[in-house]
Amino acid sequence: MSVTKTILALASYPLLFVLALNPVHFQWGFSRGLAPMPPEVQDRAEAADRTVLLLIYVTLLMVGALLLRGLSISVDTLGLNATNWKSAIALGVFMSFISVGIIGLMPPEQLRKEAEARGPLAMWCGLRALESFSVEFWRALCIVALIRLDFSAWIAVLITVLAYQAPRLIRSTPTAAGAATFGAVAGFLFVKTGSLLAPLSMSLITGGFYIYRTRHAQIRSVTCPFCSVRFQPGRPFICPQCGESLQYAPPGQLFISVWFPLCVYGVPILSYCIGYRDFTSIVVSIGAAFLIYNFGFVIHDLIVPPKARQKLSFGDSGLHLTDKTPRREGDRKS
Repeated sequence: MSVTKTILALASYPLLFVLALNPVHFQWGFSRGLAPMPPEVQDRAEAADRTVLLLIYVTLLMVGALLLRGLSISVDTLGLNATNWKSAIALGVFMSFISVGIIGLMPPEQLRKEAEARGPLAMWCGLRALESFSVEFWRALCIVALIRLDFSAWIAVLITVLAYQAPRLIRSTPTAAGAATFGAVAGFLFVKTGSLLAPLSMSLITGGFYIYRTRHAQIRSVTCPFCSVRFQPGRPFICPQCGESLQYAPPGQLFISVWFPLCVYGVPILSYCIGYRDFTSIVVSIGAAFLIYNFGFVIHDLIVPPKARQKLSFGDSGLHLTDKTPRREGDRKS
């Protein structure tokens, strides 16, 4: 019986997302096919999307609570306690740099198209908070149930990751890969700390930052080093005036020379000083150091205006546009 309930717990999350239908989208697709929706119908569809998400997370939480009792798992085993709450929250905040860094790398034009960029802010904040608690509750329940079936902790995390990212395969492979990464880190936090507060802290920070980015992501303009025209880059990154293929220039050498040793040496030393001294913690701290190093580039891009340079091929020696003589339009045609 515990095997059946464990399978039901694992399947509940992907099934809820696959079976949940937006009635506005369904009615429009049934009657109009792929024809574009007018603005008023699109607004109703987005409101229905938010309602469907609310029902999904409430249902997931109720199913998890019923299975928690059916599997005879206590709330303490699930990490709903105040034991080591400070270190659990600190580790969750620390590991949130991974997901925050990934969100920071997403193109602004893509973020502005997400559903969170529109609609009531309070509604989205409430949905994200409910999602964080219900999903992390479900994830911890699945991991504990699998461990009780004599699976190792890491296999239990992997199985839960597969169930978590399955609905996102319908959208796109990169979305599923991002969900798998987030799910693996959240599962690791729960196994490492034995507390639900660690993955919950990471999830809340990630959700809050995602809403902020979708509503404040700005496509900042850059200056073409060839013709000095200022424009907003798109895909592909080509100057509309001279047609030159460009890419973003990396941060300056001073930033790299200071930030690199601060992360690569400072993060492992800090982790060692606060008590994480076993082999696994050392390896994780080294990996986190490089993730925070990349996250620093995201923050740098948000603060410092972006610059463009000539797009370099793989293995190129690194000739910058400042090393070339700007070409005129007549030179390009000839």
